[in-house]
Amino acid sequence: MPLIRFTAAMLFALLGGIHQSWCDEPRRTSTTKSIRAKLLRPDLILQSLESPDVSVRRQAVLDLGQCHAKHPNLVPGAMQLLRRSVNDPAFDVVIASIEAAAMIGDLESFGAVAEVLRGDHTPSEAGRILDAIDVPSLRPFWKTSDPFRVVDAAKHLQQKATRQHSMASLAKIKIPTPSSTVIASGREAFMIARCDACHQVAGYGRASGPDLRGIGMCYSNTELIRHILQPSLDLHDTGRFEKFLVTDGRVITGRVIANNLASTDLSSVQVQTDLSNPDAVLSIELKDIEQRQPSPISPMPVGLLNSLTPTQVAELVVYLRSDGGRLAPADSSHEH
Repeated sequence: MPLIRFTAAMLFALLGGIHQSWCDEPRRTSTTKSIRAKLLRPDLILQSLESPDVSVRRQAVLDLGQCHAKHPNLVPGAMQLLRRSVNDPAFDVVIASIEAAAMIGDLESFGAVAEVLRGDHTPSEAGRILDAIDVPSLRPFWKTSDPFRVVDAAKHLQQKATRQHSMASLAKIKIPTPSSTVIASGREAFMIARCDACHQVAGYGRASGPDLRGIGMCYSNTELIRHILQPSLDLHDTGRFEKFLVTDGRVITGRVIANNLASTDLSSVQVQTDLSNPDAVLSIELKDIEQRQPSPISPMPVGLLNSLTPTQVAELVVYLRSDGGRLAPADSSHEH
């Protein structure tokens, strides 16, 4: 009997070592007492997926994706588990399921979570779903091709999605290497964010706003994102709006497109109040102007990036810094 127990103990230890090699090196996780190593063991993943604790289930789904990506077929019924998790009542687990599918990055894993695009979601949930699913490893299964016929559902989510990007939320995005595919996606992001309403890059868009050529030489990736998020951060004279206080009490803000102040026979200025609309022009009589001063607010709207997923923001940065693919962006490998 002691020999049997000894043999069983040795087998258990051996299997534990195999579990560790199955899913690679230990992952460091924090506890209230110490930092300890946790093995991504299939049996523990299966057990954790049944936990009543949302955070435990969420981590188990991520572990499932990591384990299956490195060792397919190791976790029994992995795709069925992923399909079940994407329907979890806790939305954090739903997002983790999409992230797990992105780790695996094949057609079967995308198929396991694709139905989430057809669900009835709040605007905030729609934004989080699109942010999670719009990654390079999953794009081929819904953007390049559409085997599960979910493109229309994704477009519907895009129309209702809301998100609030910040420097903190975009701090971890990875700026991709320029390629024809990235440039094309960046051009699409340029138009989705309505940058083309006022700016022109590589022949796309309107040139009513400041010229963006050479912007990659002026700003790093981080600086460019910050200036788009906070357009009034650093204003230049080119394209800057002015504020006019007129005698009837109105304050008119816009860009002077026909300045007649130096003329003796003309008595008004033409002010464009919206760079994206060439017809938004007001004529102001010089005699009615009580005050005139530069505006401290940029004509560029705040929140333009909120219409984009983090992946699209990264591609937009490449598009802008490469002048639409015509220039090689300055080296910024140290960023993001």
